[in-house]
Amino acid sequence: MYCNACGKAIAEDGRFCSHCGNVVGIPPMPKKLMRSRADRKIGGVCAGLAQYLDLDTSLVRILWFFITLACGIFPGFVAYVLAWIIIPEEPELKPVVAAQQPVTS
Repeated sequence: MYCNACGKAIAEDGRFCSHCGNVVGIPPMPKKLMRSRADRKIGGVCAGLAQYLDLDTSLVRILWFFITLACGIFPGFVAYVLAWIIIPEEPELKPVVAAQQPVTS
């Protein structure tokens, strides 16, 4: 396999060129913080944070609950509502419907 940028030979399973440092192949997509549509209980904030941080959703919800209790109910509630407003919702995935073929007799 060859580097797309400098043309030098690199290992077949290499992700980076050892000569120029460029990423070989398709670069990984950056993570985006988004509220979850599928795993939401109220607004999807905790599920979105869990996906972004690669943690279990239940763990993030429990941590949010205990941090809210420790800091006071009102600041935790305000922080959740602000996150609900600020963090964008993940896009809706609509199912693709196959076009029906006309019936011929």
